[in-house]
Amino acid sequence: MKTENVWATALVGVTILWGWSFVAIHESLSTLSATAFNAFRFLVGGFAMLIILARKPRRIRFNELRDGALAGMALFVAFTFQTTGIAYTTASNASFITGLAVVFTPLFALVLLKVQPNRQQAFGAVVAAVGLALLTISSFSVDVGDLLVLGCAVFTALHIVVLSKVSKSHDAEVLAFVQVMVVGVLSLVWASSTGELSVPHTSEALTTIVVVGIGGTAIGYFVQTKAQVDSSPSRIALILVLEPVCGGLFGYLLGGDRLSAINLSGAVLIIVAMVVTEYRPRMRAVSS
Repeated sequence: MKTENVWATALVGVTILWGWSFVAIHESLSTLSATAFNAFRFLVGGFAMLIILARKPRRIRFNELRDGALAGMALFVAFTFQTTGIAYTTASNASFITGLAVVFTPLFALVLLKVQPNRQQAFGAVVAAVGLALLTISSFSVDVGDLLVLGCAVFTALHIVVLSKVSKSHDAEVLAFVQVMVVGVLSLVWASSTGELSVPHTSEALTTIVVVGIGGTAIGYFVQTKAQVDSSPSRIALILVLEPVCGGLFGYLLGGDRLSAINLSGAVLIIVAMVVTEYRPRMRAVSS
């Protein structure tokens, strides 16, 4: 199997874990603040990655620190929006709305990479907007949690584009480590300065922090960084479509989330929009 396909397949497994994490994090936030959870999650992930890095001593260049910190800051803002929003909305809604990052990605690619969006991507954006409206409608009002998670989708898209730009010229392990540690440190500072820092005291919260910290963070962002070295942003974004699908499934099976017919149609439209935005069929020449 080609290296590109190996990392792409690994990323599929990571998206399944990320989908489950929406339910686990939602439950953990009943005993822990969002910023404290992010601090513990990313610091656990960072120290796990440090163990891996220590097996092969290397010098971290300034450019790697700079670019990793830039990607990490985008990721920090995304997770601050997401984790805060999950506390005020359902795990299913959070997963589907986060998936809109796939639709926002071409917009940032236009600004940062000078890649012009095509009609397919523009159509996907319109479909996604309609889907978002149907998904979040509840008595003709939108929950604040949904709006916060929408902010996460915007900054997740920014993170995808920034990582696509810098991942090909740096050591993937170092780049992933710097990103994760930046998020962990910034979250710790935020939680400490606002008085929201508290130690997890339930077995459920501790288990979630360890599993999501090591599996969804240390392994997850290393796999994504490696996958983006060989795969195009479009392929990565298309794989990430699985995250809201898994999030919605786990929300239904484990979190007791139930969507109305209108909300469900909005979720379906969001998935359709993500596929339409990023799917590029391969044309095979027909011999005469």
